[in-house]
Amino acid sequence: MYAAEIKQKNFIVFRTTTVSNFAVGFRPGSTDLVIVPLDEKSGTITPGTPLAITDANRASVKKRDLQGRFVVKTTEGQTFRLSILPSVPKVLAAGYQLPVEQKAEYEAFTTLRDALTAA
Repeated sequence: MYAAEIKQKNFIVFRTTTVSNFAVGFRPGSTDLVIVPLDEKSGTITPGTPLAITDANRASVKKRDLQGRFVVKTTEGQTFRLSILPSVPKVLAAGYQLPVEQKAEYEAFTTLRDALTAA
């Protein structure tokens, strides 16, 4: 499933926006996640090093932060604030995200997300 993390920093004179794209893998019925960074250049997508997040290294999970993002922290200190949408149309893709249609995957993910945040 596709996810994006958009970070903005405001400075006195300008604002920077950094967008990171990820593939999020999971198995229905499991609480393990695999997050793979994606780099896109000229239509070519290159995967980075996958990070497995299991019960052993998951520090905390939030269903939604103030911006509506799914937040997962690891015991190693990594934090992912992921925007996960069932559909990212090409119009929205112009705003940094990759276009994707993932309605079935999104429904399966919400079940996992709810299981992780129920505790």
